[in-house]
Amino acid sequence: MNVRVSGRPKAEAVSETEFLQARKGEARRFAPVETWFAVKAAPGAQRCPSMREGHDRKGESIIERNLRNEGLEAFMPSYRIEVRHHRQGHWIERRFPTFVGYVFVNIGPDDFRKVEEVNGVSKILRFTKSFEQRPMPYAFPQETIDRLRYIEWEQEQNFLLARARRLREEELDREQPGRRRKSSTRRIRRAEFTELPGGLASNLQSSSSRIFITETTKKLGNLGGGVE
Repeated sequence: MNVRVSGRPKAEAVSETEFLQARKGEARRFAPVETWFAVKAAPGAQRCPSMREGHDRKGESIIERNLRNEGLEAFMPSYRIEVRHHRQGHWIERRFPTFVGYVFVNIGPDDFRKVEEVNGVSKILRFTKSFEQRPMPYAFPQETIDRLRYIEWEQEQNFLLARARRLREEELDREQPGRRRKSSTRRIRRAEFTELPGGLASNLQSSSSRIFITETTKKLGNLGGGVE
């Protein structure tokens, strides 16, 4: 799967392999080996502040901030959308979690108790292989995290491209008052025939990404005992 990097006039397609190679070794300052577990987030802990257009910050969630303050690395896959303020008319950026209710944490076995004591964390997701076994925290394969990192990057490029198109349309509206825009129902159709939320579905260009997110969502739901 290839995507194009926005912000350059003749951007070349970036393959997933090239993307992962460029990001190889990230987060190693936190631990010698990345070992990712999923935690169930408390209600409201994934809420991110809305940002007015032009603010150069990501909008960290409550649970991400609390984990970071404890020296723990969190990864909350997310996507951004733009909405227009209903009264003032300016554009607002909003960040939403890709997996509602779940966040990944890069930790070792000695940090399980520390993580579950963080405000905003309900529990670490566990599993059993047999009825007699004590539930053990489920470590996600590194390939899963790498794939989610790429998908989040892909979503960000699509968001930036859509914003650039919107800004250009507004510029043309000012230059050519009264011009007619071409209507598009692509976003509506994509959101209608998927289990994913509309904002997330519209940012995922490839069917393989949508399938991967759907499968990971089901995995998290099974480990977490279903959606609460």
